[in-house]
Amino acid sequence: MRIVTPITIANSQSVPTPAPFQQMIQATVTFQNGVRFWSPTDGWLYAWLESSNGTATIWVSIPSSIPANGAYQLYMIQDSILPMDGVYWGEAPQLSPTYGQYDNGASVFNFYDNFAGTSLNTSKWSTSSGGASYTVNNGLTVTGNGNGIWFYGKIIQNYPSIFDVYVASYTSGISQIRNGFSLSQGSSTNYDLTTWDSPSNYEQLESALGGFVITNATISYPSSFIQSFAWIATGSEWAQVNYADTLTGSDTHYTIANYYPSILFTYIASGSYTDVSYWVRTRAYPPNGVMPTVSFGTPQYSGELITVTVP
Repeated sequence: MRIVTPITIANSQSVPTPAPFQQMIQATVTFQNGVRFWSPTDGWLYAWLESSNGTATIWVSIPSSIPANGAYQLYMIQDSILPMDGVYWGEAPQLSPTYGQYDNGASVFNFYDNFAGTSLNTSKWSTSSGGASYTVNNGLTVTGNGNGIWFYGKIIQNYPSIFDVYVASYTSGISQIRNGFSLSQGSSTNYDLTTWDSPSNYEQLESALGGFVITNATISYPSSFIQSFAWIATGSEWAQVNYADTLTGSDTHYTIANYYPSILFTYIASGSYTDVSYWVRTRAYPPNGVMPTVSFGTPQYSGELITVTVP
């Protein structure tokens, strides 16, 4: 059985989408393994299954820019004999029989890591520990007791962008899970855009950052969740950082100019805790913060078993 469903992605904003652009589609999936997306404009599209609880949450990478007040046409093809290939159709690492077996997130998102294997990818991350520790074993596990750990991305990100972290589980001791962006001018220098440093040597943003948004308040977390953070600036930014020396009472001001965003995330605890994360990603920020709408046409069915050859 083959099902072909037309899908129209409509951009209602007065500016086009970035290219590439990651579009979320929520749909009913009949054959979860045998799904492909095809566009008359760009051909076969990379797509990644985030979750499937009745309704599937799917991210599709659209190579072309969707024009201002314009639309993009694609088709969702479901075929009962198609296997999940992990190329054009993949899924989050914890959904596969073997961790990461069909994970094609690196082809869909601007930056992606699923912490597969048994070691942290040092080409993507550096760490700064406040006493907590971590292990990588098909997922990232952080443990601590009243302390935290920071993970800094070494790869400069496109802007504007959204950074997502999937927290699969955590124990009650954890008090804050913060993620976002840092101002970085290379893989070794990061300026954390928050105020969680110790009182004896803290960093404080004192200047406007052209639309930079930060949300790091303590919240009550569900058992598993995706935490998102947006950098909505339109270019390189600058900040003035204040270093306060509590021993001498003096303040020293440094200006950081023309820095670009990298990503960071950290875990803070009020007691003993264990936290497990399965993936992180960055994706394009939608025009004016408004995701294009998704509308489905009438599905077309075929009673024949048809093989679709994916190039």
